[in-house]
Amino acid sequence: MKPGENTNRGNGINLAYSSKVISLISQKKIGSNGKPRTYIVQSYINNPFLYNGRKFDIRHYMMITSVNGILKGYWYQDGYIRTSS
Repeated sequence: MKPGENTNRGNGINLAYSSKVISLISQKKIGSNGKPRTYIVQSYINNPFLYNGRKFDIRHYMMITSVNGILKGYWYQDGYIRTSS
């Protein structure tokens, strides 16, 4: 479980079982912007798929628009792969 806003590099990550997650989320802490904190809850993967022995993610971007109920999608051709250090 990790904070949902303004975090990166592992800051604020907590390992917890489901009952502890519910307890932490129900505390409804207030962030620096005065709004309730949000959280990302993920399941630990025992045997992750690795690239050269490292965790990785692939980022690609697209935009979807709706004008008068007509949907259009635009795919940005450049993307990147990010690996852990």
